[in-house]
Amino acid sequence: MKIWPFSSQAQRITTYERSQKGVERVDFEKLATQDQLQLSLAPVTSDQLQEKLKQLKSDQAVSPPVARDVTVNPGSVLMGYDSQDPVSLDYIAQVALVGKVEGFSVLAAARPEELGKAQRKLSSQAADNTTWLANPGGHDSWVEDHGEFSQTGEVVIPAILPADSDDIEDWVIRGRRDRYHVMAEQGQPRPRADYAMLGLVNRRQAQEGMVNVALASGASQVKLAVSYVEGGNMLTGQRADGSPFALVGKDSLAVTGRLLPKGADEAAARAQVAKDYGLQPEQVVAVEQPGDFHIDMAMSLAGPGQVMLNDSRKVLDLQKGWLNQHYANRWLHKDELPGELEAVQKRAERQAVYEDVAEKELRAAGLEVFRVAGCFPKTGANPEMNFLNLRQGTNEQGEIFAIALGGEERAEKAFAETLLGEIPSGYHRIHFLDRKLTAETLRFKGGIKCRTKIRL
Repeated sequence: MKIWPFSSQAQRITTYERSQKGVERVDFEKLATQDQLQLSLAPVTSDQLQEKLKQLKSDQAVSPPVARDVTVNPGSVLMGYDSQDPVSLDYIAQVALVGKVEGFSVLAAARPEELGKAQRKLSSQAADNTTWLANPGGHDSWVEDHGEFSQTGEVVIPAILPADSDDIEDWVIRGRRDRYHVMAEQGQPRPRADYAMLGLVNRRQAQEGMVNVALASGASQVKLAVSYVEGGNMLTGQRADGSPFALVGKDSLAVTGRLLPKGADEAAARAQVAKDYGLQPEQVVAVEQPGDFHIDMAMSLAGPGQVMLNDSRKVLDLQKGWLNQHYANRWLHKDELPGELEAVQKRAERQAVYEDVAEKELRAAGLEVFRVAGCFPKTGANPEMNFLNLRQGTNEQGEIFAIALGGEERAEKAFAETLLGEIPSGYHRIHFLDRKLTAETLRFKGGIKCRTKIRL
């Protein structure tokens, strides 16, 4: 996919920083660069990978997963190249450039037959901060979902079911039906279950990609979880006292319950997730899906014990203003405005039901919640945008940074001012990636966090 051929990858990154004057846009190409970790990897053959998969066990003790909040200092970021994904190489290049500024490198996995082509196509600007790895196993671009790196180097992958099984989607639908029925009986607004399902990781057997990385990098252990939790449906972090916790979407707990002995309830599913990932049962917080198939499409951790959650009502207020501006001078199409306004109103009201339930559960778990305008459905006045599916961390200089999908300039600026100026987590800088790539990645319901996985 050729985007803006007459500008460099770096020129397509928009960066905002917090300063004494407030939140200001800065020139990405003028930011100081840091030294990156040089990765040492051993090639892995298909036979070695398959043999390891046969040896996987579920009873090992592991440490908690690497955090997704601002406390993590990335050593490297795993990404995946897929020739069927027209923007995967562009994102690898842009994240590698951001890594030069924030002090991490990129480990890019590709199918053996696609590796050479991908290396040749990667821009020279990004190539010196990218290490390539051939992956002979299951593979796609959404590496966040394929498993977890632990704080002490172990790797845990979700349970593996037959690749042609439809059980996961069926269990998700049944779980939503049962939960939403209880909500209706309690007099609460009943959400609709008409959004995307889990199961892509298992269908593509993409857990194999994480096992491949573990073997290549000499990980101390590889564990096969009993539970089935795709990485985007789990947010791991620290509370203010330093203790670990994990938010887990209820779809994943519904699936996990089906993998346990008959009669297992949500508490049993939470206990199994805790056992699989080196946590205590009380450290696993069940969260209703906020109107999307993964919780990380509508929420993000911030500082210790803090969660940013989308606010569809705030999004609606912005979109109403944009739509009125958009149609103000379009006399031939002005009769379309009432329909547009009604559509965004109904969509926001429907989405807010999920978000409000999630907020109540997060607060009940003792977490601090900040409602922000971060996820924008497409309208006649704006493209679809998602700023909450972001990757973040703290660099060696102690600066907290974030990497997000690009969007319209006015929306980027508004979110930067919220993140850097209003969220009390100490964010210093945010990089918005090439906005011309956003529509393609959101078409497959994934953002930049979905495409990246932090390794310490």
